Formats: sequence, structure tokens, C-alpha cells
Amino acid sequence: KRFDDARFTYYVDGLGACGQTNQPGDFQYNGGQYCFQMITITVGGKTTQAQIMDECPGCPYGGLDFSEGLFQFFASLDEGVLTGSWNFD
Repeated sequence: KRFDDARFTYYVDGLGACGQTNQPGDFQYNGGQYCFQMITITVGGKTTQAQIMDECPGCPYGGLDFSEGLFQFFASLDEGVLTGSWNFD
């Protein structure tokens, strides 16, 4: 499944709903049933993979909440919100 025009924000690392402490390359997705699955994310011509480590009850459908480190792979934290695409690997 692929999500286009998805909204990406960021959060501060900590203990996640999947039961492990989040790391700088992790992200949150709205639904705990996806814990530890890998996805591929693309924003503005940059692509990387990440692992689902938390849920994001405040995210819109298809939206992701990145760790600060993952967000900074794509842009400065000053951007606040990014738009891109992602899919399950």
C-alpha cells in the first residue's frame, strides 16, 4: 500500500507504544498493529527506510510522525511539516 501527499511531522524520542524506546531514525504511525514493520519514505527527492516504533493517534490518515533525527534527514526542524509519500516494504 502506498500513501501519496502524506503529512509528516516530528516528535521527541521516548518510550513508544510498541514497548521500546524510540531512536532518531524511527517514526510513528496511527495503528499499533504495524509495530516494527519497515517502510520506505520519499520527500522532495530524498528516500530512506525506517521502522515503525510507535502509534500516532493525532496523525491524519496516512500521516507519519517522525523522530527528530528522521525529520532532519529530509529538512530542518524549522519546516515543522513536510509532505511526501511512503509505502510498506
